[in-house]
Amino acid sequence: MTHVFRFRFRSPVGGLAVDLRAETDPAGSGIPPHSMQIHRNIRLGLPASGLHWKDTAWLAFGVSLNAPTLSELRPDGVSIQVTSLDHSPSDYRSEAAALAMDGWLRERFALEGPGASVAYDAAQDRYVFAWGTTFQPFSDDPRLKDPPPFRDHQELDVTVTGVASVGSRADVDGGGTGFIDQTKHPSWWGEDAAPPRPGDRLHVVVLDASREEPRFSALQKDIDIARRLRALRNEA
Repeated sequence: MTHVFRFRFRSPVGGLAVDLRAETDPAGSGIPPHSMQIHRNIRLGLPASGLHWKDTAWLAFGVSLNAPTLSELRPDGVSIQVTSLDHSPSDYRSEAAALAMDGWLRERFALEGPGASVAYDAAQDRYVFAWGTTFQPFSDDPRLKDPPPFRDHQELDVTVTGVASVGSRADVDGGGTGFIDQTKHPSWWGEDAAPPRPGDRLHVVVLDASREEPRFSALQKDIDIARRLRALRNEA
């Protein structure tokens, strides 16, 4: 029997919408032709009409997130046959296919625990995806080898150590450094605010932890956005 899962995520720029239709083949029916092995006896089949390669890859990844649990739940194996994957072409990210598959599996098999999620980072104007304990999709070692010292949307207390025309550098309480762009200082927007000086103490939020020199913001609006994003992730 075909089970339908409709993934929806709204954002200030539109959102993500995916309709996934799929069914499971009974154990013992043999290996479905042209199916992919995801984990042991967990397999994935695609629609006869085919899919874009990125959708295919992310669907398979979505299965892999839950495959070990499925293997324990169904020792005889299970084959997931996708019959259709529909989405709006105007505002779509192929990663949403993994979110739809994760949701489909959790709904179909009543799986519990933290799943895949997405949030919208307004400060960076981008979607931020989280994959549970997997940090490097499609890697044979999906763990973080060298975890970054900070995380996006993390709040920190810092001390300004150097000031230039483009911004300032700051030392983080507890270790680490980062850069605060000039436009991310309150003084850029407030006529009564003094420009930053070495020794100033600031409360900041991490905008981009992936850079060699992480980017911070001292603007309250960015801090508020980060708090809302963290709250959404905690609710997911």
